[in-house]
Amino acid sequence: MSEFGSNKGALHPEQKKWKAPKGPKPVHHKNKNMIGLGRSIANQRRQENQIEFLPDGEMRFTTDKKEADWVKLRSVTQENSLDEFLNTATLADTDFTAEKGQQVRIIKVGNTNIVNQSGLLTNDEMLAVRQRHMVFENKLTIPRRPRWSKEQSKLQIERQENLAFLEWRRELAALTENNDLLLTPFERNLEVWKQLWRVVERCDLVVQIVDARSPLFFRSIDLEKYVHELSDPENNKTKKNLLLVNKADLLTRDQRIAWADYFHAKNINYVFFSAAKANELLEKEKEELENLRLDPNYQPQSKDDDDEEEEIVETNDSIRILKIEELEELFMSEAPEFEIDPDFPDRKLQIGLVGYPNVGKSSTINALVGSKKVSVSSTPGKTKHFQTIHLSPDVLLCDCPGLVFPNFAYTNGELVCNGVLPIDQLREHIPSVSLVCQRIPKFFLEAVYGIHIPIQKVEDGGNGEYPTARELLNAYARARGYMTQGFGSADEPRASRYILKDYVNGKLLYVNPPPKKQDDEWTLPKLEECRDFNKELYTLNHLPESRQQQIIAAMMKKNISVDEFDLAQDLAKLNFSMHIGKDEKTNDTGSPKTLFYGGKQAALESAGDELDREFFKMNGVEGKFVTPFHKKESGDGKGKKHNKKNKKQDKKIRVVGY
Repeated sequence: MSEFGSNKGALHPEQKKWKAPKGPKPVHHKNKNMIGLGRSIANQRRQENQIEFLPDGEMRFTTDKKEADWVKLRSVTQENSLDEFLNTATLADTDFTAEKGQQVRIIKVGNTNIVNQSGLLTNDEMLAVRQRHMVFENKLTIPRRPRWSKEQSKLQIERQENLAFLEWRRELAALTENNDLLLTPFERNLEVWKQLWRVVERCDLVVQIVDARSPLFFRSIDLEKYVHELSDPENNKTKKNLLLVNKADLLTRDQRIAWADYFHAKNINYVFFSAAKANELLEKEKEELENLRLDPNYQPQSKDDDDEEEEIVETNDSIRILKIEELEELFMSEAPEFEIDPDFPDRKLQIGLVGYPNVGKSSTINALVGSKKVSVSSTPGKTKHFQTIHLSPDVLLCDCPGLVFPNFAYTNGELVCNGVLPIDQLREHIPSVSLVCQRIPKFFLEAVYGIHIPIQKVEDGGNGEYPTARELLNAYARARGYMTQGFGSADEPRASRYILKDYVNGKLLYVNPPPKKQDDEWTLPKLEECRDFNKELYTLNHLPESRQQQIIAAMMKKNISVDEFDLAQDLAKLNFSMHIGKDEKTNDTGSPKTLFYGGKQAALESAGDELDREFFKMNGVEGKFVTPFHKKESGDGKGKKHNKKNKKQDKKIRVVGY
């Protein structure tokens, strides 16, 4: 029985009892992936903000971060009150303790903001500001590197440099506060100034690159003094300065003559150059060589007759735009001679290129080298630290990061228009656009963008002479369809970015005239003289090629000769792009119009103009019936109220007729 029972149990095992399934565990399984970007960032933040206990039991907590080199070399031109306070404390190596429960207020000290937010100054205001600038011009300095010796340690040298930089910033703050002066935003990062110190110390020839449209704004006089201070002829350490006026192709011949006369009168060693034009010639030569390599029978194109005539005219060496080969020869001739040191037998001639951001330092180096060695960007501050490039076996080029030198300010919009501050990070667009409206004539703005800019009266807040910033932005945005959501008004900030970039790139061209000497004093020209200095730039030939073709086609439809065409007077008659001119056939003496997007809520209209339109609309009054509809007589002469019976009768007639 035992065997039978055991066999029966083996053949038929007992079934397990059914149990209800268990729910999910309240505690999730631990993730076995111990690596990843999120954990790395969290661990890095935890290590940066660790609490440290000193031997005496004091607890120390710091928020300092170990940033990369490219972060340390960021250009800092503007700081808020808290950042300025913390950076000043760091330079002074000062410890301070913030106790819980205390209310600390940081008050801004010093006049460093631009008061005039409209962006425009009258001639009298400009003259008064210029006179104050001339009095304190010698106090506008750049920071000097303090003397150091090999016996000093790295910490001692850094401490010495921080204190010298802090003292320089305090002097500038006292200058603006005590004398009611305004300073432009300047470089406040010591690491960027250290790059300039290294370039000036090691280079024999310091080339200061400036924009030809405003050379005096980009020129730093104190930098030239600093170069002479480091020069030591007794120890064969001679250094020289050279002013390279870049983008000179944007100037007319008469404008180059005016600036050349000013440079000669001031004994400034200068030269005209165009890095963009030189790079275009290099690209053209490379393309011809590539075509010749692919096709041995290829014949390069000959020079145009216009180019030959231009070369014949530009025979004056003082105003001639140098070519690449001529610029290299000039660097070699202007550079000081030095004796070879036995300790450094491989020493080369070193040439440094310094200047403001976006003046063309990297483009000039690329033109000299003949290939793209340095990255170029339209955004200011692309170069972060100085770079060395071998121009030849005996010449070494040093590219310094763009530096915003301290300068006296007239308006805040001038910095944006000169390309010093990035346009994409702009918050206040009215001052800079107002400056564009003041400098560029109204008819040229309309010709470039193919629009008509309606101008309000002076009584309604307009200028009357030239468009205001809001009038230009509103007309441009509505013509392009840049509208905001919701209310549907014109997107003026977006329109301002396009217009300001066109101004910085030279599409809207304006050249500052040089000062004039009167009674042994150099005075700034007035607004009328500035416009007369640039009148040759606002012609049909200076428009973009596509716009020229549109205007010429519109002239042919109106039977206007190209030789007799005046852009300022005859533009209002043409129909091109979004611009609708006057109709002479209908004797329309009004102003031109523009095909705008958006309704009345997007337009800038004054209440006075609207009242005038309603008042003069009486000339087109039309007669209308004022009799109520229920009293009108029907066709059969029977006046029926509400005409119900007539409707019923018409319905019966239609049924019978069917």
